[in-house]
Amino acid sequence: MFDFKKDYKILNIDIAETRTGKAMAKLNLKSADSDNVLNAVIWQESLNNIDKSILKPGNTVRVFDGSYNTQYNNLSINDIRLVKEAKNGLDQQERTNFFNKILEEVESFQEENLKATILQFLFENADKIKTAPAATKLHHNYLGGLLQHISECIDIAKANISVIPTTINQDLVIAGCIMHDIGKIFEYSLNEETFAISKNKDFQKVWINHIQWGFCWANKNGLSELAHIIASHHGIREWNALVEPMTNEAVLVHQVDMISSRLGLIQVDQLESNNQLSRG
Repeated sequence: MFDFKKDYKILNIDIAETRTGKAMAKLNLKSADSDNVLNAVIWQESLNNIDKSILKPGNTVRVFDGSYNTQYNNLSINDIRLVKEAKNGLDQQERTNFFNKILEEVESFQEENLKATILQFLFENADKIKTAPAATKLHHNYLGGLLQHISECIDIAKANISVIPTTINQDLVIAGCIMHDIGKIFEYSLNEETFAISKNKDFQKVWINHIQWGFCWANKNGLSELAHIIASHHGIREWNALVEPMTNEAVLVHQVDMISSRLGLIQVDQLESNNQLSRG
């Protein structure tokens, strides 16, 4: 049930077009006292009269006019206003710190081809990497979210490697943490005005998803073990893994990816109270 007297947080938003070419905004809203997620839409006629700067993930808003469909638990919004503006993602300095941290990790690699290949990719795509989200909805879906996710994966992996009795190639695991989702810099597009995240249609015409892209990139560069880690980091075929993990390193990267994507700084509003962003 929707309560027009309550404040709701925008979990994610997508600015799209209807079949007739009209603009529309699709939102997921959540109140502070409920786990229920509400689907909402703003049609072009109402969208033209709304300050689009408030339609950002993490913002707290209140709906002043709209119609709620009880059967389908969705809301058509006519008037929405800002209650509290949230952080939109990592600021420039935070993104620079995380990117430099990743570079330092790669610089420490012992295997020269692995080091050189990843460093070249990072430098060539630095701007995209520093702004890319890690997902459209599920986790780290904000400006710099991919950097945050990579950093969390690295930290979780290193903490586990230190206590795992099985032999683990740390360089390969860290490379997997860095590169497992890197295809998302091409797969997703983030509007830096509205901070809405959408799938890149040109990417989808060529590639299935970021996993296929990363698998092909690694094999093209002679990094077959890394290719397997990327191909299997979703764990099982039902979660779109190309294969299931078959090496110690692939198993570990899959597990740390799961931990970060479920227990890390998943939502943009968590960044405001977190003091880890200055690390690096």
